[in-house]
Amino acid sequence: MLPGLYVHVPFCSRKCPYCDFYSIPALNLIPDWLSGLEREAERHARDWPGPFGTLYLGGGSPSLLGPADLAALFAALARFPLADGAEATIEANPEDVTREKVALWKGLGLNRLSLGVQSLEPRWLRGSLSRSHKPRDAQAAIEAALAAGGLSLSLDLIYAHAGQTPDDWAAELARAAATGADHLSAYILTPAPGTPLARDLASGAAPALPGEEPAAGLFLTAGEILAGLGFERYEVSNFARGGAVCRHNLKYWRREPYLGLGPSAHSFDGHKRWANVPSVSGWSSALKAGRSPLRFLEELTPEQARMEAILLGLRLAEGLPLAAIPDPAKLEGLIEEGYLFVDGPRLKPSPKGMLVADGLARILA
Repeated sequence: MLPGLYVHVPFCSRKCPYCDFYSIPALNLIPDWLSGLEREAERHARDWPGPFGTLYLGGGSPSLLGPADLAALFAALARFPLADGAEATIEANPEDVTREKVALWKGLGLNRLSLGVQSLEPRWLRGSLSRSHKPRDAQAAIEAALAAGGLSLSLDLIYAHAGQTPDDWAAELARAAATGADHLSAYILTPAPGTPLARDLASGAAPALPGEEPAAGLFLTAGEILAGLGFERYEVSNFARGGAVCRHNLKYWRREPYLGLGPSAHSFDGHKRWANVPSVSGWSSALKAGRSPLRFLEELTPEQARMEAILLGLRLAEGLPLAAIPDPAKLEGLIEEGYLFVDGPRLKPSPKGMLVADGLARILA
């Protein structure tokens, strides 16, 4: 089992109103971030010698990094060798993608592009998402990626907008599938507390989003439409065709080890979890002074590990070993109601079960 390597690139040109990931529109801090990465890489190199099975550059917007920034980043990451055939992903915003940048990314060994189109429909881009790109920008970015060859392409989509109907969503999914992407991620719009969109919804400045039942209907619509287009739902929010699953993200859901570098990045070694402080200045200052940049460190108890394995397993179409359920008697009603089914030695969630994976885990753990 090879570990995964995650690098958090916290820079964005602007903050989206629904986003609560750690990101900042402060490109002047890129040199401090690169210096911090160099120090953090050196700090972990001996304990994490590799090889790594996956690399994931996430953010933020890693696609904002220029050639010199990327060269410095990959020089720091040279301490963490990738295995032959490793998956190496970069997240990108459509407005950043050019044929020249795609060629640069491929030259660095990146072989997977996760493109944050968020929607192919102008009214959602202009409305609750308040994105700066247009559908034609997304299409140009998709064409640039596919023209390069050798890149697996994933599109991020957000749904459950105010006024969005099942027919709207089905049509958008069909357009996304027709682009040639081999992976789609579809997330329900869920504004986190404290975000501008959450405040606008609370004050009535933004139109109300669909309730729980309509959003659940859109969730089920996604599975039905994409199954008919050759995509398999392998995780609650993720679909792939031709076996093009995201191997890096599967490490999270299967509880495999991964090392995270950068401010706010999380890590897991199979027993302990830790996360860095969500601040470029705080994280880089600690590393420069020879101090730990951690915000927290916890060693999981056997009970926590068991609960986590059940919760994450119920997010995956592959499910989890039936033997992992401590009280099989609790399964009978859930199977009868169509939330779960038994497939040989494994317990698997139905699409209906994936909708309520957290609640099922609380019952079964």
